[in-house]
Amino acid sequence: MALVFISLVRTYQENSITFLTETTYLEWNTSFPSVSVCQISGADMPFDQRDNKAMLEFFITDLLFFSGSCYACQYECFSCSKVNISKIIEKLRKPCSKILSSCKWNEKEFNCCDQFLPLETEYGVCFSFNSLHTKNPNEELLNLQMNRETGTGKLSIETIEDVRVYIHGPEEVPFINAESNYMKDILLGEHYEILFNVVEIDNDARIIELPLWKRKCRFPWELPNNLRVHRLYSYSTCLVQCHADNHFRICNCTHHLMPYYNKRSYCDIEGLKCLTNNFETVNRLHSKGSDKPGLSCDCYPSCTEPEYNIVSKEKSSNYSSSGITIEMQSLPTSRFKRVVVKNILDLVVSIGGAAGFFIGASLLTVVEIIYIYFIRT
Repeated sequence: MALVFISLVRTYQENSITFLTETTYLEWNTSFPSVSVCQISGADMPFDQRDNKAMLEFFITDLLFFSGSCYACQYECFSCSKVNISKIIEKLRKPCSKILSSCKWNEKEFNCCDQFLPLETEYGVCFSFNSLHTKNPNEELLNLQMNRETGTGKLSIETIEDVRVYIHGPEEVPFINAESNYMKDILLGEHYEILFNVVEIDNDARIIELPLWKRKCRFPWELPNNLRVHRLYSYSTCLVQCHADNHFRICNCTHHLMPYYNKRSYCDIEGLKCLTNNFETVNRLHSKGSDKPGLSCDCYPSCTEPEYNIVSKEKSSNYSSSGITIEMQSLPTSRFKRVVVKNILDLVVSIGGAAGFFIGASLLTVVEIIYIYFIRT
């Protein structure tokens, strides 16, 4: 009997959740992914004639588009030591209006900067479309729901600077370890067309009742105590926090583009040298137990994150401008649903049934014993 009880408890602990495939797609509403645009080069640099122009430009470029290493910091540069890093970033990084020139949703033009809103990332301020992190209740946002009536969605943007475009879930953010398949560098004179499909995940209403260790995922509003870089949880925001914490652990500071961490602890030139020297450690991810340099970050996936599949990614020669067109190939016909198959009530019922089978006892028997020996007496 003890073995049966142990088996029931183990089943409850290890097999409480299962995934089902749903195909009742006729009434589904599917959301377009988030698209984030980050400047990767180009800045108008004002110089004093007394400055070492070439060295200073090299240094400022490394600051503006910092991606884990500052090679210019390794050289002696008297003028560089006088640079106020925060002010130079604020002054020289370009706003949305100087990066995006034209935007269309399903061939209808809209104001780019009303929908591509500023988002702080590890790459500095990017501009994100349909992100949960940037939605402004005072702005009239586009209806990006796609269904059998509206058809698939298509986003077209034209750029006037070299940019990197990220495709990700609405709760996700661009980050250093993002998969290369979901980002594309668009240089001036280039235009790309991307087709994608999506597989969404729905959740049983009872999923939220299960503890984290059992469901092994977090909802966007379930913030860990240490998450300070973003206001919503996702796998990518957790990794950004992991990067920031380890920057501080190894170099006692974090770089100047890190979103809302502790601006008093941003690195000076010596700190940036430290991050550069430890690049392989602080910018690589490895599983636990790996002997390679890198981080092992304990991050749950998001419970709601959809899976995007890039069908094709082609450079187009039919455009005279620079930019990208991102289009859903077809509406989804299946999705996964995370469902609870055993909760605490199921465990109680199972144990009660086993007890009744082996010793003829039930919950009513327990109540009767308590009544006879304690209450009636």
